[in-house]
Amino acid sequence: MTDRASNDSPTVPDEWRRRQEMQALAYHFLGRCFYEAPRAEWLAAFAGDRLFEAWPFPSCDARTAAGVAQLAEFCEHWDPAQLGALTWDFNRLFVGPGEMLAAPWESVYRSKTKLTFQEPTLQVRELYERFGMRAPAIHREPDDHLGLELAFVATLSDLAAQAAAAGDCAQLARCFEAQKDFLRGHLLAWSPACLELVDKHAQTGYYRGAALLALGSLAESARLCGAGPAG
Repeated sequence: MTDRASNDSPTVPDEWRRRQEMQALAYHFLGRCFYEAPRAEWLAAFAGDRLFEAWPFPSCDARTAAGVAQLAEFCEHWDPAQLGALTWDFNRLFVGPGEMLAAPWESVYRSKTKLTFQEPTLQVRELYERFGMRAPAIHREPDDHLGLELAFVATLSDLAAQAAAAGDCAQLARCFEAQKDFLRGHLLAWSPACLELVDKHAQTGYYRGAALLALGSLAESARLCGAGPAG
């Protein structure tokens, strides 16, 4: 990622700037979805709020509509008794025991060793720190987790929205370049493969829907900042 902001930075595209608050909401949700084991109170909260009747970050990508539909159906039929099945699905996909069906770390997909804590881990750690974000379990858990990388896009979106409100053109341009470089250099380079595994192996509509929604959202984010297509 480059850090090219200055007082004479080029104008940030208007559509990208207008959609930062909506993008932040979407990626905060998606980041938590893949990073944390499901919690009954959180699931009940967004099911009760009917979030997926008015998804804040729409796109023309068919996967966004398909993911929203699956998650809307999940919310309509949410029952706390489903928590056990969701937790089992989360563990078999991302935790174990045994082989994970959709390992959630960038290094596994992009390093020659297919192990965690490789070069991508250190790269994203440095990028997080540059924008005031820190992995919750640094040095004990890889920083290049799918949920954390999605949350980083949310952080950049929050910072961009704040910069736009303050009229800080240099910071706004810095956030624009950071999002484009991070999507192109990290998330788009590996997360579609991971999310496609989630869609393939998930046994619940919740995780299938979240995977499709993430794929569609990444494609839209890539379009907005010119980072190239996702998946």
